[in-house]
Amino acid sequence: MANSNSVLSNYYALVQNHANQFDPEITALQQLVQQRMQDLKQQEQTLVEAQMIELQRITDALATDARYFLPTPEFTAFVQKFKKPSHGYSYNQKSELINVDDPTTWLLATLNVPVSISDYQTHEDPDGYDDERIHILYSYSLLLKLCNAECRIEVPYKRIYNVNEQDEPCLEDQIDCYILGEIEDLLGEIEHPESERTQLGEELSILVGYAATLFALKPRTATFVYSSTQKN
Repeated sequence: MANSNSVLSNYYALVQNHANQFDPEITALQQLVQQRMQDLKQQEQTLVEAQMIELQRITDALATDARYFLPTPEFTAFVQKFKKPSHGYSYNQKSELINVDDPTTWLLATLNVPVSISDYQTHEDPDGYDDERIHILYSYSLLLKLCNAECRIEVPYKRIYNVNEQDEPCLEDQIDCYILGEIEDLLGEIEHPESERTQLGEELSILVGYAATLFALKPRTATFVYSSTQKN
């Protein structure tokens, strides 16, 4: 029968040898990575702060007069996607009145009052309910001001029913189902000429939808993820 003390001592000697050989190397590598990541974060901070400044400028422009973005190529590209075919009934089926190639020619551009979009907020409701089904409801809201009137527009953008089922309305549906109706009510409240309400409502709803995408922008930051090789 083998000597039990010898068997155990051989094993523990190998374990200690492994620890002596590799633990200092792993510790040194961890310290090197941590120091390098700290250096990168310090270098990155300047760019992150610059992004935050520009995002604040975007927010300020939306609050002052969101029509500032009408001449931008990014907004034109956003508008043009509504001309693309999509499944079912969607907003782009009603956009014949809109010049998608040059938003600066819109009726919206001729208004003599600013279009203020501000106070963007996100919401989470763990007790959402529709069609006799409970879900987690995610939505955003923003404040639209026109003349002396204003309205808060709340838009659901995700419903989670369970781990295997969720619903995320596309932006076109968000505009058509939630934004447009609120804007039509606002135009009626300020007694805007009825002959222009349809076109102006469509133009405003697209601008509000675009504003929501700008409010959702976040500074880009670097992320380092490392997983060591795991033995089965």
